[in-house]
Amino acid sequence: MNRGFASVHPAPCFLYYVGLVILAMTIYHPLFLFFALCSQVLLNFMQDGGRRLKASARFYIFLGLFIALANPFVSHRGQTVLFYFLDNPITLEAVVYGIAMMMSLLTVLISLVSYNMVITPDKFMFLFSSAFPKTAFLCMMAMRFVPVLRRRSQEIAVVQKTRGTDISTGTFMQRIKNGMQILIILVTWSLEEAIITARSMRARGYGVIKNRSSYFDYKMTRRDWIVFFLIVSSWVNLMFLWYMDIGHFQIYPELTPLTLDVNTVIFLVASFVYLAIPLLFEGAEKLAWL
Repeated sequence: MNRGFASVHPAPCFLYYVGLVILAMTIYHPLFLFFALCSQVLLNFMQDGGRRLKASARFYIFLGLFIALANPFVSHRGQTVLFYFLDNPITLEAVVYGIAMMMSLLTVLISLVSYNMVITPDKFMFLFSSAFPKTAFLCMMAMRFVPVLRRRSQEIAVVQKTRGTDISTGTFMQRIKNGMQILIILVTWSLEEAIITARSMRARGYGVIKNRSSYFDYKMTRRDWIVFFLIVSSWVNLMFLWYMDIGHFQIYPELTPLTLDVNTVIFLVASFVYLAIPLLFEGAEKLAWL
């Protein structure tokens, strides 16, 4: 049963996540990225208690820290030199840019966790199967590719372990050989199922009929249109403010001081409006069940 933000029509929900990814990859203001990251973490915890996020939290933290720490040693741009490492300058601008890149990447990754809970495969197919049947099916298969392969590899590893093929014991070469056997089985299994799925959908006429109907019929209600208008207007407003350098934060070639002037406050308020849209639905859902 769809509750909270997932109860909204798939079109506004999909538009929100696409807009958030664009904003996180375009606007590198530290305060905006910090609030965007916090809002997505909070959204995940409000949706399922953070269970899905916790499953990948270690990888996300490792990847974010790696980017934040590696950028100052790779990029030596900037005028404020902090110290020298192997005769290469480590600049304040490169450090700040690395932190901004980390928050941007984590915002996108964590938002995708929430996206998978809100935009289910049937909603994605409902949105795009009529206009782009083959592309929609390919995208849906790609989005579920990694978790399916991970689950299947664990199943294959358990079965192979009973036959004496274990990737956790033995010499280095034996572990590589056993891992390749599991990989071969995994690829063969996945390709075989992909062929079966493609033939089955082709037999059912998928992609043949232009005006194809959907099993799920989502109708835009008045509430959905209001949410749609709020998402579009707040996103356009944020991009307009960014284009007009309101709340602008410059990193290269010289770091500008981070101040809370009128323009920055206006920009942050506009950011709160956009970021708070799904949080309001999830919060209202929680209050309704108290």
